Amino acid sequence: MKLAPSTLIILGLAIGLAGGVSYWEFVGKPQQEAKQTKQAKLFNFTEKEVTAITITKPKETLKFERVKVGEWRMVAPQKKPANDAPIAFLLGQLTNVERVQDKDITIPVQDQAKFGLAVPSATIQVTLENGNNHRLILGNTDFSGTALYAEIDPPAEGTTRQIALVPIDLQNAVNRELQEWQAPAQKPTPKASPSPKP
Repeated sequence: MKLAPSTLIILGLAIGLAGGVSYWEFVGKPQQEAKQTKQAKLFNFTEKEVTAITITKPKETLKFERVKVGEWRMVAPQKKPANDAPIAFLLGQLTNVERVQDKDITIPVQDQAKFGLAVPSATIQVTLENGNNHRLILGNTDFSGTALYAEIDPPAEGTTRQIALVPIDLQNAVNRELQEWQAPAQKPTPKASPSPKP
């Protein structure tokens, strides 16, 4: 039995469509999901790559330098050993948490104040081993009170800004008293009293 040309065209289109759907399900979709997962992170560096951290708040600037992996020293406003726990928490937030939503909001640069970004609550800058710097600027909480408006590596110039929503734990990570960032004072070890002579 001979098929009409129009039937052959329809059959060819159906086979092509089925092949396209199969390709998307097995190849395209997993790649797209992996790409979205990668984009959902705040930054693509690891904790071990960070050598310096600067936290700038309206009334205070804190600077830390890595002594070795997992050990930090405060260099401003005072020079003394740092409490490694809050720094580890902050780095965990910067490297492991995901954005609250995948899509950023594009706003005109003059609207930054509406999001608390004209005078940010905190700016976090990290320096990596390779010399690259990354910045995270934290603004106001969103309407739900569970996330913060933020700029991630903002450009120096331009007429628009990309605003991300990030977890509110980042605010908790930087809003600490100065003494919380400093290593706890070590108690002097008691000296053993000499044993009495017989």
